[in-house]
Amino acid sequence: MEIDNMGIDNILEEIENLVASSNRVPFLDKVMIDDVELFRLMDVLRSELPREIQDAQDIVARKDDIISAAQAEADRLVEGAKTEANQTVERAKAYAQKAVEESEIVRQAHEEERVIKEQTMAWAQQMKAETEQYSSDLRTSADDYANQVFNHVLESVGDALNAVQQAKNQLNDQNQ
Repeated sequence: MEIDNMGIDNILEEIENLVASSNRVPFLDKVMIDDVELFRLMDVLRSELPREIQDAQDIVARKDDIISAAQAEADRLVEGAKTEANQTVERAKAYAQKAVEESEIVRQAHEEERVIKEQTMAWAQQMKAETEQYSSDLRTSADDYANQVFNHVLESVGDALNAVQQAKNQLNDQNQ
């Protein structure tokens, strides 16, 4: 039987199979378990738990990388929006200066410049809000995933501890 990287669930299943396949003691509600095999499986379980915990920590570390990348992307988009806004404003100013000779053209240019500024600022604000929401959603998703992994690890550890406790109780009951 291959033991390396069995996983906690597989080790627990092996312990359950060991108990289920053990010989029953006549007239008693007890089983005789091969203690060498049980101790071997418990040792494998002990060595497997730190690996499962490390896997969970790796997932949390990747979550931070994803959040950092999303924040960097958001910052890049906001900078791009600011640059585009500045270029649009500069174009509007140049257009307005050309039309200085005629007052109606100047008035129209100022109005157009104002509208363009408002639209550009609104667009920049919208892009910023969307990227912040995207970053927040990524952070929430990563947190949810990490919590799921931790819950699974906690459940596996709890199941393992219950199985080991039951095996210990059975051994103690046999010795009494």
